[in-house]
Amino acid sequence: MNKKEDLHSFNISEMEKWMENFFLDPLTSYLDQLTFRIDLFETQNEIIIEALLIGCDQKDVTVSLKENKVFIKAVKRELPLGKSGQPCMRKVELPFKVINKRVTAAFSNGILEIFIAKNEAGPGCNRNITIP
Repeated sequence: MNKKEDLHSFNISEMEKWMENFFLDPLTSYLDQLTFRIDLFETQNEIIIEALLIGCDQKDVTVSLKENKVFIKAVKRELPLGKSGQPCMRKVELPFKVINKRVTAAFSNGILEIFIAKNEAGPGCNRNITIP
């Protein structure tokens, strides 16, 4: 095991391979256009999922965790021609159990950010994340 892997409770090379596959998957680009765009970022301490939810109110956005998956559900209120909002959902499947990590979220100016701590434990159960 190399020093880079020793710093984290999950396999770094597996995470890098997963991120490469996620961004090269043609379905990801299709879903970005069909529902809402998702970007992934990695810092030294966190994995960050960013969702572009222009036209959504914070009260209409939910984030749920189940095993190794993050579910983002939203209702877009501002649609052209006065059409009512349609619910949409994206699922991000990670190469580790996200329920075992500390997860927080923030919503501002139509952008949802979900922060998954690499080295801080969570409760280990499926749950909804509060967006303050």
